[in-house]
Amino acid sequence: MKKNSIYAVDLDGVRLSCKVKVRSPKPPLQDAKLAAYGRALVRCLIKAFAKPLAAHGIQLTTPKVKAYRHAIKTPCGRFSQRDAPAYYCSVTRTIYWPVSGDDGNEAYTFARLGYIGLVAHEFGHHMQAASGMLLEYGRRSFEAKSRSERYLLSRRLELQAQCFEGIFLAAAERSLGISSNDRYQLRVWHSYTGDEDPPTGRKPDHGSSAAQIRWLNRGLYSADFGRCNTWKADKKLVK
Repeated sequence: MKKNSIYAVDLDGVRLSCKVKVRSPKPPLQDAKLAAYGRALVRCLIKAFAKPLAAHGIQLTTPKVKAYRHAIKTPCGRFSQRDAPAYYCSVTRTIYWPVSGDDGNEAYTFARLGYIGLVAHEFGHHMQAASGMLLEYGRRSFEAKSRSERYLLSRRLELQAQCFEGIFLAAAERSLGISSNDRYQLRVWHSYTGDEDPPTGRKPDHGSSAAQIRWLNRGLYSADFGRCNTWKADKKLVK
């Protein structure tokens, strides 16, 4: 995972034309339109990443997007409406999106780029799967000798997806009209998603707010996959 070919991809200077309307989660989209909007965002992500990754031997398929009510059983587990704003399952190559996630005070609903950032993060896991890192992560997590070791691996995985999200936003900056206020909103969003945030039962598996913002900015201000190598980063950078 430390020497994956994806790190040779650098999109600095790339200007992606993403023909998708930026739809703020406030007010929320109608539930029936959520999956269709997610698919439109995925097409833009494929446009951004498929050719650059293919040039380095990584073949991207187009993941499916499934919005669901109540709960859903998948090969990756049972997903509810409460635990996370979205999920990615590599077995089905699907982003699962609970329809109630944008109805309340989920942190992503406070950012104009909330929907886009959320789908881009889950697509980051799709790229980890395509590059072979997600499979290796699963093996190492299974073989981990302690809970703290598994949590550390999970944080490295999640923070890398955060960095990949930032790369997409960098490449699509002009097309999406990303402003300094959007960047501020992204920082505010992730100040509420860190492992230190309530509820008290939250697991230390996604990284602190500071770590999430740090790795998002690595991608956002460089557009370089080489800056997203969380697997060789010092532990203090992925807390």
